[in-house]
Amino acid sequence: MYPGIEFRLYRYASVLAEELNFTQAASRLHVSQPTLSTQIRDLEREINVKLFERTKGGQQLSLTAAGEAFAVEARLALHHANRAIEEARAAHEQYSGVWNLGYSSLIDLRLFYKVRHYLSEAYPATDLRFVSGHTAEHVDGVIQGRIQTCLVILPPREDRVTFERLHREHLILALPELHPLTKKKHIEITDLDALPLVKLRGDIEPRFGESLERLFELIRVQPRIIHEATNQAEALEVVSQDGVAALTMPAAQHLATDRIVFRKFHDEILIADTGLAYIGEPISPILKSLREFLSEMFQPLSGKSERAGERRQMALFPLGCER
Repeated sequence: MYPGIEFRLYRYASVLAEELNFTQAASRLHVSQPTLSTQIRDLEREINVKLFERTKGGQQLSLTAAGEAFAVEARLALHHANRAIEEARAAHEQYSGVWNLGYSSLIDLRLFYKVRHYLSEAYPATDLRFVSGHTAEHVDGVIQGRIQTCLVILPPREDRVTFERLHREHLILALPELHPLTKKKHIEITDLDALPLVKLRGDIEPRFGESLERLFELIRVQPRIIHEATNQAEALEVVSQDGVAALTMPAAQHLATDRIVFRKFHDEILIADTGLAYIGEPISPILKSLREFLSEMFQPLSGKSERAGERRQMALFPLGCER
């Protein structure tokens, strides 16, 4: 913390940044308007930065660029302060409140069901909530404190979060049943060059964004991306309606109609890992327990054990591309 800045001032600045009105912010904070105004001025003087632009009347405000940056970090500071208390209580087995686990809709849902069953059995008194969404929003949710941990598709774009790889899969190609590539048992990566292709949006699922683009550039293959879908169901609908191919996760096979077939790639470079994401050290007893459960389910995806780990995962989650 900045020397001389009392922690309550972070809350004052955070609430004022939301209300942009001294009277309304003071009411939420249960302090007088003059007190709040004085405290904010003292804060600005202490850090030698102007956070708020005041109108002539002095009530309505706007945030400066510095104020916007300060408000974001102030909210994080408040969140982590509350989290410290919750984790201390949890360590003493007094955890109360909601414990949220997010999961990307792209993961193999059988993994999610196993996790949900385990946590529900292990912590029947905890208010467990499970939130479906996209990798990018879940990672942001971990940072902002909206969720405690999440199962996401790696690699994401965030260095403030800890990621543990759990489950490796190979991307597959969804094809309309009359597509020329259905005649091949396995697809070569070079078959994608200039191919009209549907993929998922890279801003919400980073594995299908810059990571995929770098790989295509490296191997000098350039598909013709004609549609970026929000989810795999949408991608398969485009395949069915427009007669084009889509790059998907294996779980997409559970969503497909009889008019769509799937093919594996002969090359094993189009991969996606499911990982567990959390912020800071895993001090929460629930998170520790979940990590132990997952480590028993999966062998580590690193070094010499990687192949063995993948074989074990195939036994846990068998899924073929026979359609």
